[in-house]
Amino acid sequence: MTELTISEQQDDRPRRAGEAEVVRAGVRRYLRGEAIDMSELAAELGVGRATLYRRIGNRDRLLGMVLADRTEHSFRTAERRVRGLTGTRRILVLMHEFMAEVLQAEPLKAFVQREPLLFIRLATSMGPIETRAAALMGEVMAEEAAAGHFVPGLPIPMLAEATVRLCDAYMYADLLGGPPRDIRTAVDVAALLLEQNGQRTSHLDGAPKRSAV
Repeated sequence: MTELTISEQQDDRPRRAGEAEVVRAGVRRYLRGEAIDMSELAAELGVGRATLYRRIGNRDRLLGMVLADRTEHSFRTAERRVRGLTGTRRILVLMHEFMAEVLQAEPLKAFVQREPLLFIRLATSMGPIETRAAALMGEVMAEEAAAGHFVPGLPIPMLAEATVRLCDAYMYADLLGGPPRDIRTAVDVAALLLEQNGQRTSHLDGAPKRSAV
């Protein structure tokens, strides 16, 4: 792939700035529990529908970017809860707290109730939500590995993606046609991927005290 010239990069800046503005507007509607209607969003931003679609693409892409934004918000919130933990325990407790944060988010509950099939397609495809979540988890794994607290048995990008997929399977089991699952079991399964030499620990020791989800 050829690199963009400086002039091409500069020409791309207005589009990217416009895209960020659309995502912010979408996030505001999402947090209010409102459906994201493209005509209403265009009116709110003071642009035509054609301009809106040029800036963001289609509605599914916008929703994916909005949900990716909130995925990062949930992840950062969970990260703050596990300060002081290191190594595999930090990763596993973070995984639990992240899943709990996602499942307790009221705007997400409202969206899933309105559009369950669209949500599950966006959340489980390798789009912006999965990509953002895997990147965030990979950053934490890399930090722990660099500090000498975690020895990955597989490449970190592979472990991070597998961990995120595991979270999906347990968080959204009912939407995927199965019975609801205890997210603590997902932590136990993830431990088998992350821990070395078959060592077993109490994975949620040191986790913030909260009710099970």
